[in-house]
Amino acid sequence: MVNVWKVSTLVLAGALVVVVGRGAVQESAACDADLPTAEQITRLKLARGFAFLERAEQEVEQATAARPRERANALAQIAKAKASIELALGPVAEPEPQPLPKPKPRIPRKTVNETPATQAAGTTVPASVVNPFLVSTRKDLLNGRN
Repeated sequence: MVNVWKVSTLVLAGALVVVVGRGAVQESAACDADLPTAEQITRLKLARGFAFLERAEQEVEQATAARPRERANALAQIAKAKASIELALGPVAEPEPQPLPKPKPRIPRKTVNETPATQAAGTTVPASVVNPFLVSTRKDLLNGRN
């Protein structure tokens, strides 16, 4: 005897393969509109905060039974918060480009004459004057050897 549950499962699986294979199932999206960027979301939240502060300012102004000093302090704080939000909502100012530094003036290099013209004929020039790298050790230099 054949189990009815097994046969029905196989038939339903086959029907699912046929439906999906023929393209009856398509991809769908809940919304085709572009998603807002993080900057747009931030600006929206700041605008809502500004509207909330305007309503709060109206409510505090209507509360005439409140203590005058606390009421004035609250209005000042609300005005300060509104100014900060207006500054944040304002256009973004691009930083000014910094000028390039001026090049340093070139200092002319002194050249070393390898054969000084002021020396008398027949005198020898120490090796350290001509080329300091020809001296092998410091000891030789101190003793005056070339």
